[in-house]
Amino acid sequence: MNLLDRRHFLGTTAAATTLTALTAAGAAAKPGEKIVLAVMGVHGRGRGLLSGFANLEGTEIAYIIDPDSNVLPPAVKFVEDKQKRTPKTEKDVRKVLEDRDVDALVIAAPDHWHALATVWACQAGKHVYVEKPISHNL
Repeated sequence: MNLLDRRHFLGTTAAATTLTALTAAGAAAKPGEKIVLAVMGVHGRGRGLLSGFANLEGTEIAYIIDPDSNVLPPAVKFVEDKQKRTPKTEKDVRKVLEDRDVDALVIAAPDHWHALATVWACQAGKHVYVEKPISHNL
């Protein structure tokens, strides 16, 4: 198995596991109802997570959050092509967390934003998917 295949496998597995956990935790109110996500950060790992969640049945990416307006159009186009619906864009995660329709926040922003965004999302009653690095160097 080459590195690219392993990364794809791990990303898809992580996304599927999260979807299962969100469903079991009651993120979707009724069976068959979509889980509405907001994805924070679409550089690097965020693009992979965006792809993973956009390919999962039963999810809708309603928001793409990133302060860099240059990365938003390609991310929006990608999600639009996958789910036939245009996600909203936002630069500030706090505004998205006010939306009652959003069930969960996927955090792929730089590491120093993980804790604060997680706390804000939990305070807003949202489910959170966040990855933390094991270390910063080998």
